[in-house]
Amino acid sequence: MLQAFELATGEHLFEPQAGRYFSRDDDHVARIIELLGKIPPQIALFWKQASGFFSRKGALLRLSRISSYDLYHLLTDKYQWPKNQAAPFTNFLLPMLEYAPARRAPAERCLQHPWLST
Repeated sequence: MLQAFELATGEHLFEPQAGRYFSRDDDHVARIIELLGKIPPQIALFWKQASGFFSRKGALLRLSRISSYDLYHLLTDKYQWPKNQAAPFTNFLLPMLEYAPARRAPAERCLQHPWLST
């Protein structure tokens, strides 16, 4: 799924950078949250390395100010995609990025998506 974004834009969807007070991994998690919203605590805290990144309530430990943006506006604003192209691609990609595995789009459903035939 991330490769689809990279092929379509020529850039990584989540390109983390280390900062003075946070690691590259901290930034990677923060960038995911910026795009997809807060990670539900039951998912965030299930991760083996959760204690290094999250409080017991599921908040990030080292990055408290997180912007939010959505994929559609990222495509239309940053990459200047026409709205009629950004909407179907967003609709194709976002179901594959669901936090909960049970809600994530399976490959067979993704292969049937109309965006692949446009």
